[in-house]
Amino acid sequence: MVVKKRPFSGGQGSRSNAKKPDISDNSSLLSIAEALSRRNTNATKVIKKSQVFISLTALEAKQLGSCNLDELMSNETLRLVEKDDNVSYLDLSSFSSLQLALVLCSIFGIKSKQWLGKPASDVKLIPSNIPLRGSFYVHKTCNVPRDGLAPQKRGISISKVIDITNFVEVSVNYYGATSFVEGIVDFASSLRFQRSTNSVKSEFHEGLRDKLLASEMLIATVPFLEKGLLVGNEEAAKTNSAVIDKTRKSLERFAQELIKANNDIPEEKRDESGPQDLSNASNPEWKSNSTASRYGSSNHANAVRNTKASNGRTLDPQSRGLNSNFLTQEQITDYCKATVQASIEAVKSKSPYQIIKTYIKCPRVYYVDLLYEHLSKLRSETNCNIVVLNLNNVHESTSWFDSLNVSKFTSVSSIPHPSTVRVVSIGGIGEHNVKSLQLLLKLFEENPAA
Repeated sequence: MVVKKRPFSGGQGSRSNAKKPDISDNSSLLSIAEALSRRNTNATKVIKKSQVFISLTALEAKQLGSCNLDELMSNETLRLVEKDDNVSYLDLSSFSSLQLALVLCSIFGIKSKQWLGKPASDVKLIPSNIPLRGSFYVHKTCNVPRDGLAPQKRGISISKVIDITNFVEVSVNYYGATSFVEGIVDFASSLRFQRSTNSVKSEFHEGLRDKLLASEMLIATVPFLEKGLLVGNEEAAKTNSAVIDKTRKSLERFAQELIKANNDIPEEKRDESGPQDLSNASNPEWKSNSTASRYGSSNHANAVRNTKASNGRTLDPQSRGLNSNFLTQEQITDYCKATVQASIEAVKSKSPYQIIKTYIKCPRVYYVDLLYEHLSKLRSETNCNIVVLNLNNVHESTSWFDSLNVSKFTSVSSIPHPSTVRVVSIGGIGEHNVKSLQLLLKLFEENPAA
């Protein structure tokens, strides 16, 4: 008789014997060590005659002295050495590959956390995806694989330059504590130490001390560090004082000319040359004729009627195309030249040192292509930003054209249709802007359309 399995009733609960996933906190060294020791039992075996050194600065030695590194290794295995000759380093001996990985990850993690401004008091906690970089030294008699590192060891490199005699520098560069620990454990399993630990300790201390002394001597013998050796301070001050005084006087004179030019402009011209405000608050006629419903058409008609100019122009851009009469190509060209002349008059009424942006109209037929051919030359000669506007930004020129007195320079009373002209903007200081407008006017006059 076949025994049938009892069906799982489901519901909100779960099977008591269901396998739970192996969850470990990637930022906790203890949880990483526990998970790795279960997968690799050889990681906890002590490596015979193992000896590793980590060079430290005086500040790093002071910071590590306040950390509880004994939580990862015993005091017999890990020792912080601080000598009177400013030599500081960490001495690791008789360790397993897992212990080496945890200590290196903790020390390099403290440095990275300080760079990122994170608290470094807990040596067991390493933030995720933090850069872990540093180096350690092993004796040259140790069997270190120099070439053909496996893919999991590619974050480890062996230095080809020896800066401490009889010792090899191993550099480590990983992101995240998990990949760091796994890489160091795999790398340390291939190391074979041969020298006795006592002789290696004294040899490393002497080599590190010689390296520090050589660095201090090189810095102390740099010639330009001595004051006054390369540059005579008295001669430099004597030569530069005249130049500094001349520059200061030039700046003061320029400031006075700028203030005088701004003060000489009459208030009436400043008001006339400025952009007109068409907002409801500043235009009483617009405001008084806007009492009807905003959905009615009478408000728009009244506003357009009240903002008509004396020369037949209107400030409403939507009605220009409807009210404009047909113009010949000669009339369009004449009107565009008038906008250039009116802009020159308007810019001359302002300060020559004021940064200003002007607009002119250019006939679309023949003259736009002519302008593009000379555009780079005009920009370089006048130091102004000259741009042919598109339809999406041509609206910014409305207030400028409304402030111009174009009828003074042309007999054409109608405004050309927007499809027959292109708007050109010229940006720069006043005197350069005038030069740009004059060159544009000269370009139009000397190159008539066929």
